[in-house]
Amino acid sequence: MNNEALFQFAYHSILADGYSATCVGTIIKTARAFNATHGITGVLLFDGERFCQYIEGEPTTLDILVKRIRQDVRHKDVVTMLHEPLYGGRRYPSWSMAFSDVDEDAIIEQMIASTPHEALALLKDRHLTLDIG
Repeated sequence: MNNEALFQFAYHSILADGYSATCVGTIIKTARAFNATHGITGVLLFDGERFCQYIEGEPTTLDILVKRIRQDVRHKDVVTMLHEPLYGGRRYPSWSMAFSDVDEDAIIEQMIASTPHEALALLKDRHLTLDIG
């Protein structure tokens, strides 16, 4: 795949009322299956209340996934941080959907407070120290 054909998308959201953190396991299982089949890679962070996700892939497929994410009732207040072409290759080529439960870690708060590109740099700097499953 030509690198110019890749897009990247990052957002943050809040766990919806009536849902508990236990739903995250189902989200990860579904995401890994879909992403592996459709050439999407990325990482999802969850702190018990907030989600922050970065995904990358072919634009049409990524747009379908973004629509599914926006329609998912398990979270609310979806805020797009970044949705643009990705040049220079994938950031996370081997992660169909990496996951880190970042309880008591301020990384999501720091990412939300940053510019989109600063947030991605923070994630890249910190991903080696996160407990990624």
